[in-house]
Formats: sequence, C-alpha cells, structure tokens
Amino acid sequence: MSKSMLITGGHVIDPANGVDEPRDVLVGEDGRISAVERPGVINAERADKVVDASGLVVAPGFLDIHVHLREPGGEAQETIETGCRAAAKGGFTSVWCMPNTNPTNDSVWVTRYILDRARESGGGIHVHPVAAVTKGLAGRELNDFGALLGAGAAGFTDDGRPVESAAVMRTAMMHARDLGATIFDHCEELSITGAGAMHLGPTSLRQGIPGIPRSSEALIVMRDGMLALETGCRFHVQHVSNQESVEAIRWLKARGARITAEASPHHLLLTDERVGEGETNAKMKPPLCEEADRQAIVAALEDGTLDCIATDHAPHTASAKARGFAEAPFGIIGMETAFASLHTGFVVRGKWTLRFLIEQLTSAPAKVMAGAMGEGKGTLGSGAPADLVLIDPKATWRFEERHVGSRSRNCPWIGETFRGRVEATFAGGRCVYRVVDAGASLARAASAGT
Repeated sequence: MSKSMLITGGHVIDPANGVDEPRDVLVGEDGRISAVERPGVINAERADKVVDASGLVVAPGFLDIHVHLREPGGEAQETIETGCRAAAKGGFTSVWCMPNTNPTNDSVWVTRYILDRARESGGGIHVHPVAAVTKGLAGRELNDFGALLGAGAAGFTDDGRPVESAAVMRTAMMHARDLGATIFDHCEELSITGAGAMHLGPTSLRQGIPGIPRSSEALIVMRDGMLALETGCRFHVQHVSNQESVEAIRWLKARGARITAEASPHHLLLTDERVGEGETNAKMKPPLCEEADRQAIVAALEDGTLDCIATDHAPHTASAKARGFAEAPFGIIGMETAFASLHTGFVVRGKWTLRFLIEQLTSAPAKVMAGAMGEGKGTLGSGAPADLVLIDPKATWRFEERHVGSRSRNCPWIGETFRGRVEATFAGGRCVYRVVDAGASLARAASAGT
C-alpha cells in the first residue's frame, strides 16, 4: 500500500473536468485521487507526505496511443523498460505499443508477454499492447481478434504498413465492429510509395532523394474510411501528414464515419526542409511534408478534425540511422520531447493555451481509446488513478544526448533549447520520474519510490 500524499500550491489543469485554477490534490493510500480542492480546504494532516508544487502546473499523466517499444525481438533499439523510462521522463503514464515486434504481436502469448514484462520492468507505466490485424503483418490472414482482446489487446493495427487488400480490411472491420474494437491504420499505398525516402516535392527534387507522393497516404485514408463508413467500425488514422488526408478525414466525419485521427509532434512542428543534407533523424513515415501541410495539420487539430496528439515513438540504433538517407530506417523517438517541443513551439508563442496542449495529451486521447483502457485515465477526477505530472512552464533547458532515457538516440531535437519541462511524473500515486539535475537537464530519478 502506498503512502497518502498531498500536492499543494500548484495550478491544476484538468481539461476533462474543466479545472484550470489553483487546487490542492490529495492522493489516497490506494494510489487514487481522493480529492481536488481549492487551496487550504484539505488538511495537510490527512496526508503522510506533502509535495510542494508552488510555481508548477499539476495535470493528468499524459497518454501516448502510438509508440513502438520493440520488445520482443528488437531489444537493441528499445526494451519495455527503457521505453517506459522514456515515457515517464516525458510525462506519459500510459502508452499503447504497436505490434511490429519479432515475433509479431499476433498471438495471445506475445500479448501476455508484453503485459507481463511491463508489470516486471515498466516502472509503473501502464502499457497497453495493440495487436496485429493480420498474421505476421502480412496482410492476408486475420488474427483471432476475440482471443487477443481476451488476453489484453487494446485494439488492432498492422502499423508500419497498411493492410494492402481492401477485402481483408473490410472483413477485419466487420470483426472489430462486432467485438467493439478499434482498427488503427497506417495509411500508405505501397504500390506508389516504391523506394521513396521522403516527401516528393521541391526539397526531394533538389536533393535528388526518391520521393513519396502525397497521394500515398490520402488514398488509403479514403479507402479505409469508406470501409469504416460502410461497416460502422471504429477506425483511427495514425500520424496524419498532409492536407489531402486532413480533407479526407473531414469529409468522412461529416458523413458519419466513426473515425478519429492523430497528429504527431514532428508533423505539427517540422517540414521536409528539416531533412537538410540527408538528416536521417528527420526521416520518418509518413514523411515530413511542406509548410502548407504542416499548417493544415495544426488547423485540423485546433478545429477537431484531428482528435489528439500521439508521438509515434520509433527507436532505431545509431548504426542503422548512420546509413545513407535512402537506406536508413524510418522513424524517430519522441516521448521525452513531445511536451517541451510543443509547449515551446505553440504555447510560448501564444498560438495555443497550455490547457489546450494538455487536453491533446490527456482527455483527448482518452476519448479515442474509450473502452480500450481502465476507467479514469486522462483525468484527475475523484477515484481516478493518481497518474499525474508536474510541469514547470517557465523552465528553460537544453535537451542533450546524455539526457535521453530511451535506448536509442534518433531524435531531431537533440541540442535544442526548450521552454517548459516535466518536473515529475507519478503513476498510481508513486513518483516514477523527477528532475534531479539542477543544470537544466533531464535525469532519471535516483529513488523512484520517493
């Protein structure tokens, strides 16, 4: 049993409950929120310990519905332990991990393995495995959705690649609909992607790098969106990258499709100009596109066409990313820098409120995942798990390679100076991360249980 705890002096932002003001938060011995009250209402004697959050924002723990933890089989890139460490450092208390592991998470035993490893080495971070739609991600034979859900799967995706056959996807959607599950979709028409390594546009032509046509994503968004409209399946579009896909999602929503979609920090903040001289830490799929696409994604998140932010945290070894641009793998890590990069890029510049950013990382992804997780995530409501984060919105700090908690270092933000920092993360009322280096850096808490 944990000790009870009173967090006092902080400014609570809990979008799910409409709270944006100074409040004290009482956490019970059961690791759940006991009360959230105005300053002075809760007697400090009710708590075993008091945490002074003066000058800090207290918010629900962040939810990342799109991460790659690589285990089993990809432990050279990431493990469940190191991935959860990175999550905690970024303020994420719940993560949904993709099935492109080795072996693929297409069986009950792999799903259970991930859950067991998370309990053993996840440091209190809640890990939700998303299982594959098809066996071996091959796009042909459907998995046993019912058995996988029974084992703890939180949904289905062949992420990393699309389900190429429309007929297979249609059948998958009917099964998922009947079971109340969600299909998560990496939208890419492989037949026209070819050997493309970045967005096809002026930058790729100037650099002589094979390009990926923008239609590659939008074609599958529309194809699978129409299937979702026909079948009534809950359908989630991952990492939207261009304005054509945004318009397709808007059109489908207007016609009643049960469709949701996410934006990643890199597609909100960066363009293909970041590729520069073959910068492989700016290589991801779908690729960074042009400024008009970035602006369309930002506007779509703001108007609700896109539903939340998710990182698509995708670790790769330094040796793999050191290959030439055409040969290097797609993907970057992103959990540790998501909040800070977005706070710096949007909140500090007056484009977003801090409440809006926190909403996109808490209650918004919780709505997308409704029914595929425990109750009370993304909120500080009474009785909810005490998953929360303390934020210093004024802290200025430099993100350096030595601070990275992930096992991999493939991040475009290394060397960047940010304003706004996660100071501490609590999962189930237990501190799983806190800043311990006063020199404007991130470091692993010396004593996670304090």
